[in-house]
Amino acid sequence: MKNTAIEKKQQNSQQANVPERLDEGIWYTPLCDIVETDDAFLFQADLPGVKSGDLDVSYESGTLTIDAKVQPRQQGTTQYAWREYGVGHFHRSFSINTPINVEGIQAQLKNGELSLYVPKAESAKPKRIKVQEG
Repeated sequence: MKNTAIEKKQQNSQQANVPERLDEGIWYTPLCDIVETDDAFLFQADLPGVKSGDLDVSYESGTLTIDAKVQPRQQGTTQYAWREYGVGHFHRSFSINTPINVEGIQAQLKNGELSLYVPKAESAKPKRIKVQEG
C-alpha cells in the first residue's frame, strides 16, 4: 500500500517543522488521517501522552493548527533500563482552501487520538439545482 504512515515516517524526518515562536525542545509531527465529505473535513491525529489541558487547536486565516505538550511519564532523574518512548511536543498545521464554518469546529481527545470535525461553510457545500421543465 502506498502512502502509508509507516512509509511517510521512513521518508520524512520524525521531527516537526516548528515555527520559531514555539519553545525549544523536541517537537514531533503527529500522524493524521483526513477525510473530506460534502459537509466537513474529519481529522484524526495521533497524540500519545497528551492531556486535553495541554492541547491547543486553532483556526485562523485558512490554517488549522494543532499544538500539544507532553509531560514526561517519569521524573527527570529516572534511570531507564530501556527507553523507547521519546518525550516531546507535537505541532502540525494544515492549509484549508475551502471556506469553513469556524463556529462549528468540534474537537475530542480520547486515548491519545484527537478527532476534529471541521464543517464547511454553506457557500462551500455542493448545491443541487432543480431543473424545471419548460
